[in-house]
Amino acid sequence: VWSTVTNTHLQTINSQPGRRQTTGQVMALAVAKDGTVFSGTEGGMLGLHVWSGDDGSHLATLGVDAYYVTALAVGVDGTLYSGSSNHTIRVWSTDRALPATRTLSGHSRGISTLALSGDGKLYSGSEDCTICVWSVSDGTRLATLKGHTQQVTTVAVGIDGTVYSGSDDRTLRVWSGLDGSPVRRLQLDASVTTIAIGAGSTVVIGDGSNRVSAWNG
Repeated sequence: VWSTVTNTHLQTINSQPGRRQTTGQVMALAVAKDGTVFSGTEGGMLGLHVWSGDDGSHLATLGVDAYYVTALAVGVDGTLYSGSSNHTIRVWSTDRALPATRTLSGHSRGISTLALSGDGKLYSGSEDCTICVWSVSDGTRLATLKGHTQQVTTVAVGIDGTVYSGSDDRTLRVWSGLDGSPVRRLQLDASVTTIAIGAGSTVVIGDGSNRVSAWNG
């Protein structure tokens, strides 16, 4: 954990009761509005952890089957969404003592990325080269966005609802947040590993060639 004001290291979250460190590689992180931290690992039944954002203490472990937790997203209401290598997404209520309230199935391979929009949609990118669009309210699948030819590695949603996706196929694709129709395709020189939405219409991309570039969205 780092301070964004002083750029100093504040603490390391890596312990849990009875263990010296978390089980397996940390593959996903998400932070709730109240500061609660969630981490996903490759540790099977101990793969999804809840931590205090104040002191880094371990609050809970959520059972997620014997699969890697590869993607996390948390809503403004505290609802947690976890994607895993078993092709599914699980929805967890704000009561961390309860089991998952819903399982979303629609991908044929592992989930690689999750993103929430402001209009009540969840976007899931997968190793199956597609992006599924889900209704947050009832969990129905609204659409499947197709176009990438390799794993979808990252998805981000702009303030206006525009959807941006990156892939190992070395493309950045832009989709309409209204109907999921393709808007634009940019061919890059390397796999897209991460996308961040900046001020205005700026889209910042990290890629497999160790480069960060900014585009006018």
